[in-house]
Amino acid sequence: MNICPRFQRWWIAALSCVLWFPMSNLDAAKLYKWVDENGQVRYGDHIPARYAKRSSETLSKQGVVVDTKTAAKTEEQLAEEKRLAELAAEKARIEKERAYQDRILLDTFTNEDEMVMTRAGKIEAIEANIRVTNGRIEKLKERLTELNRRAANLERSGKPVPADLTQQIKDARSQIQQNLGYIENRKLEQQAIREKFEIDIKRFRELKAAKADAAKP
Repeated sequence: MNICPRFQRWWIAALSCVLWFPMSNLDAAKLYKWVDENGQVRYGDHIPARYAKRSSETLSKQGVVVDTKTAAKTEEQLAEEKRLAELAAEKARIEKERAYQDRILLDTFTNEDEMVMTRAGKIEAIEANIRVTNGRIEKLKERLTELNRRAANLERSGKPVPADLTQQIKDARSQIQQNLGYIENRKLEQQAIREKFEIDIKRFRELKAAKADAAKP
């Protein structure tokens, strides 16, 4: 049978379109793989909405994994990540502050004797303030004794104690308590200095030892 060349060309083109169409759809199609709530592996051309936040894989038509999607993190996981990040940031801050304090320590002192002398000087300066305050307290006590004597004499003679004298007694007692509180705070300051220098001297030894070890051949 003779076929017209023009009709033959049309027929071949039409047949090619029919054959190409399903193949092109197959190439464009995607296959997904996921695990359901029972731990069963599932496949499909789309992922059901209830599994959208779970991990999944996209497969080629040959079954090869071409893309992987990790599961969305839970609120607990996100909170834990935040906690760990905050801990890491705090650790870095402490290490940076420690390095800064180490530099100051080494720049300020050349040996332990200097540190001991500096500590003694600071403590003695506070001790001098305490001695001055104790002298002030003694004078206030003498004044309070005199004020109380005057008040007692008035009471014995049957006379009322004036309001201004009563106020002076009150003020004297209050000033004595304030000065005693001041001394107590200064003693706490002395103790804090002793504790700080104890830590600093120990750290100074460690830094010097580390520096000496680093200098060894």
